Amino acid sequence: MKVGAGVRRFGSRLINGYLIEEGGRLTLLDAGLPGYWHHLLSELDAMGRKLTDIDAILLTHSHPDHFGVAERVRSASDAKVYAHPLEIPTLTGKTAGKPPPFMSQGFKPFLYRYLFHAMRNGVMKSVPIAAVNEFADGEVVEVPGKPLVVHAPGHTAGHCALYVKDRDILFSGDALCTMELLTGKPRPSVPADFVNDDSALALESLARLESLEAGTMLPGHGEPWKGGVKQAVEIARADARQWVKPKSTVN
Repeated sequence: MKVGAGVRRFGSRLINGYLIEEGGRLTLLDAGLPGYWHHLLSELDAMGRKLTDIDAILLTHSHPDHFGVAERVRSASDAKVYAHPLEIPTLTGKTAGKPPPFMSQGFKPFLYRYLFHAMRNGVMKSVPIAAVNEFADGEVVEVPGKPLVVHAPGHTAGHCALYVKDRDILFSGDALCTMELLTGKPRPSVPADFVNDDSALALESLARLESLEAGTMLPGHGEPWKGGVKQAVEIARADARQWVKPKSTVN
């Protein structure tokens, strides 16, 4: 599905991955669940492209619903994988990621539908990535699309959004979603507390996104947002301030 200038979306209505095209070459931005392999191949086919057209894989963070097919793509295409250095130990399997405390916020029917979907699509079978390169806050990554790295910690310590200024697009990852994880309600939101390393820091990181004047936001979860990043931040911030207690400072 086309969701922006030279940008295609694949996956499901719950979890998104994206393909950025430039000059016939591709960047894969986030890599969904292992079970999304056929979704990726179908999207490539619709574009008239192949796996070997993927030059790079950019990962916003190291949760398994964002790097599921990354190693499979890397080994098939020889694409280079990039992530923030704080995420690399988990992505490469040197550090085991901890499952979030799913029961901590009570029984939520939508959450359990989400978990069932993730389990059915192999969330527990994500394969560590053999080689991951570092990108840094403020760096323009020299890959198709040339996105700017924006460190936005809180969901994870090394979580990053990617900004493509000339296409007026922000890939927000899980720093800012357009679907509430607990309810499935379609609205800009900070992820639920139990999936964040530091919810207060995640709230503060919204200021880093707010300064980016992108008209379109493409999140890790939920539908594309066309109302501008500033408006999305305002909505999410107003909601999050009701349940997040300030305690951290963005460095």
